[in-house]
Amino acid sequence: MINLKNKKIFFSGRGEKIEKDELIKYFIQNNSSIVNSIDEANVIIQGYMTSSYDEDKFYLLSKSGIDLIPIDILEKEFSANLDIDSILIAIKISKDNQRVISLLKNIYFDDDTFVKILKYYDWGSDGIYDSDDNRDIATYITKRFCSLIETNHNIQHSPIGIYYTALETTNTKLLEVIYNMPDYSISGKNAKKYQPLTLKETVALNPNTSKPILIQILKNNNINQLKFLALNSSSNKLIVDKLLALNNKDIIKNLIKANNIPIENLDTILNNDDFKIDLLKNTQLTDEIFNKFIDKSVSDIEYIYLSSNLSLSTTQIDFLFDQNIDGVIINLLKNENTQDKYIEKYLNQNDKIYNISIAHNKNLKQKVFEKLYSYDDFDVYIELSLNSKTPKEILKNLFNKNKNELNIALSQNTNTPINILMQLQIDGRYSTLVSNNETYKEFSRNSLGIIQDDSNRFKRGTYAVN
Repeated sequence: MINLKNKKIFFSGRGEKIEKDELIKYFIQNNSSIVNSIDEANVIIQGYMTSSYDEDKFYLLSKSGIDLIPIDILEKEFSANLDIDSILIAIKISKDNQRVISLLKNIYFDDDTFVKILKYYDWGSDGIYDSDDNRDIATYITKRFCSLIETNHNIQHSPIGIYYTALETTNTKLLEVIYNMPDYSISGKNAKKYQPLTLKETVALNPNTSKPILIQILKNNNINQLKFLALNSSSNKLIVDKLLALNNKDIIKNLIKANNIPIENLDTILNNDDFKIDLLKNTQLTDEIFNKFIDKSVSDIEYIYLSSNLSLSTTQIDFLFDQNIDGVIINLLKNENTQDKYIEKYLNQNDKIYNISIAHNKNLKQKVFEKLYSYDDFDVYIELSLNSKTPKEILKNLFNKNKNELNIALSQNTNTPINILMQLQIDGRYSTLVSNNETYKEFSRNSLGIIQDDSNRFKRGTYAVN
């Protein structure tokens, strides 16, 4: 630990992570004083931008007994020992926004300390990216909390950085701050149906958002925020009950989509034709819920919707196959939980529609993939080209057919061999699709020497409901 008590300090150069004025205040807290002459000093702080001549001089003085402290060591010590609560009290009284800014640029503070300081930043009447100071703070937030920075350094300077940070962060305190920041919207031009467009909508969707903020969203009664709150997987029964009480069709549909409907409310919603189909398709099916659906005299068309539910168990799949409804069979053949006996049974019928459905299934044995390929059916080929579990050898054969529709599918398939993706990428018809292919992106990162831990990789739509 650096001893600065009652020292006379000569400060050369400047600070970088911490403003020099902030460091001087730290010295004063330690009863130290800044001297203008090196001859008076018993401690030298060697800051950034110190000349080579002075560096040599300081080195020789350190040999004679004067303490020489590099600025980065001092900045780390400062960050570890700062009485941040006392400083924040002073900031609250003085409303010194510039001091908040200087503290937020300090990379040595841990995330909790950073967020604690961030609460005291005054964004003023400007938007997040409408003033130099606000842009700097947005950059600090993105640089610290957005994992996209690992693969796209420029994201810290992009207005989309704060949006992605709000979408992916697990830091509850940060989400509280973001919700109370000036709102910011992204363009809805290419947005998906269930994608939030504003920061507040994104916070409403994020399952790490604290209960007080979720309650605040309820009280604010903004219908768009409430729609995303309904999709939030961490919404508790109190919140769900209040959302149901609003009797808003879009909110109820989102509650269904996110599987947020309490079982005691299912009967009421099942009796409403506006919601029945959504329930059949999206509800996480336990045997109790499945039997409740069946007991409601499900029609053939409703069986078809129920058969598209991806949470079906093998027992439930058995029951639905027994209904012998063609649309049900087609959906079930796509389901990865469907047993091999059904795949083999319908594959042997060599029915084009059944074959297309089976080719969509990602849980097939090698021999099934090979048999589907052997049928020489172009529509089946398209499904095989899209299926990320299709064996690479079959994908190579499909590429060699040199058909535009197959190449479009192969460009999107993460299992397509990288040498094929590289060939497709140089063709303008497929370059954008290949560029968005995760396998190709990973290859590009590795080629650039970028090492990324899978546990930290940002996944678009992390909290979105498909």
